[in-house]
Amino acid sequence: MRILSIDSSLGTQLLVVSAPDVRSGGGESAPIVLDVLTTARQDSPRRHAESLGPMLAGALAAPAVAAAPLDAVVAATGPAPFTGLRAGLVAARTVGRARGIPVYGVPSLDAVARAALDELAGQDRARAQSATVLVATDARRKEVYAARYRARGADDVERLGGFEVMAPGALREREDAGALPAADVVAGSGAAMYPELAAGRELLAPASGDAAAQVRLALARLRRLPEAGPEVLREAGLDTRPLYLRRPDVQMPTGRAR
Repeated sequence: MRILSIDSSLGTQLLVVSAPDVRSGGGESAPIVLDVLTTARQDSPRRHAESLGPMLAGALAAPAVAAAPLDAVVAATGPAPFTGLRAGLVAARTVGRARGIPVYGVPSLDAVARAALDELAGQDRARAQSATVLVATDARRKEVYAARYRARGADDVERLGGFEVMAPGALREREDAGALPAADVVAGSGAAMYPELAAGRELLAPASGDAAAQVRLALARLRRLPEAGPEVLREAGLDTRPLYLRRPDVQMPTGRAR
C-alpha cells in the first residue's frame, strides 16, 4: 500500500510511505515496517494553510511517489488547536475524494504515545511493553491536551481513559493526589514546555504528533477489522471527526439583541 500521512497538530508533517497491505485483516501479526518514499515538514504553528498546498504538490510529484497511485490517506484528528487541525483534515479529505481512496483518522496523542514507546523500546523492550506513558501536548492558553497510554503490541497503543485539557499544574496535582494513574514516563510538546509534568520522570518524544507513527497505528487497527464501514471505523478510532476539547470562542447568536 502507498499511504499519504498528514499531521498538522502543531507544525505540519507530511510523508508518503510504502507499507504492507493489511486490508484483508488477519488480527495481530508481525511488526509493521514502513518504507518512506518522500517527506516534508514545516514547524510554524500558524502557516498550515500556506504550506500544505506546496508541500502536497511536491510530495505527490516526487518520482518515487508519482510512479504508482496512492491507496489511502491517514490524517491526525487531534486534539489540537482548531485552525491547524482543520487545515490538515481538509487537505486529507480533498486528496481522498479526488483520488477515490479511503481516508483514516488517528488521534494525535496516540501517535506521540507510539513514538515514545518506540523510543523506550530502544532502551528496554520489556519496560516499553509494561510502561504507562503520559502524553501532554501544547493546547495554548497555558494548558495541555493529555491522555495516558500503554503499548498494544509493536505498533498500536491502548488509551487508559479519555482525553483531557487542563493546566499542567492541575494535571500533576491530580496525579500526585492519586486521582489519576501515575505515569512511568512522559511525552509530548506540553511535557517539554512545562517542567512540572516531567519532574522525576523521563521525557520522550517531545512532539505534538508523528506522521509515521500514525500510519502504523492506522494499519494495526485496520488489520484487526473484519470490514471498514463508517461505524466500524468510528468504534476502532479511525474515523476523521476532529477532536475539539474546547467550546468554540465564537458563538452564533441565539436571539435578537436588545
